[in-house]
Amino acid sequence: MTSRLKMFASGLVGAAVVLLGIAVNYGWHHFHQPPVQPTSGSNVAIQVVSSKPADTSQPTQQQNQVYATVQQMLHTAVPDSLDTSGFVQSVYAKVGIQLPRTIAEQAQTGTLVGSRSDLTTGDLVFFNLDNTGNTATFDGIYLGQNQFAAVTTHGLKVIDLSDTYWSGRFLYGRRVL
Repeated sequence: MTSRLKMFASGLVGAAVVLLGIAVNYGWHHFHQPPVQPTSGSNVAIQVVSSKPADTSQPTQQQNQVYATVQQMLHTAVPDSLDTSGFVQSVYAKVGIQLPRTIAEQAQTGTLVGSRSDLTTGDLVFFNLDNTGNTATFDGIYLGQNQFAAVTTHGLKVIDLSDTYWSGRFLYGRRVL
């Protein structure tokens, strides 16, 4: 098999995997929405901009693009120089949305999502990892099913929001889509 044919075949397989991932995520998200328990005790002093919940019955094209981009990045080598906010910025840039570079700036972008139960695919999620209370020091991208993707010290990972470590450090989400 020539190298061009191999590249073409691997590209087709990769595209099929991404499309299958989107279909599975949509089907699971649409038909098997697990109950999410909201966290309590968060000392975040932020004003809610919108109290109208998003229509989460069907993912938008941009949400699907963000999800597919994250899935693709999970299957490729992420540069060591890419940090958590750079990952978020990179994913959104690939779907045509320019975000600020730093966590602090990203934490001011979009509309506040104050409860984990209101998160939808593609929302930014913010955490405080240095025990200072209410300052965002880490972020990632919500994937649905109570999971988010982020670059950690162990590389790009999909993490469960209900994990004891992460649930206790969750601050809020921001909706930019």
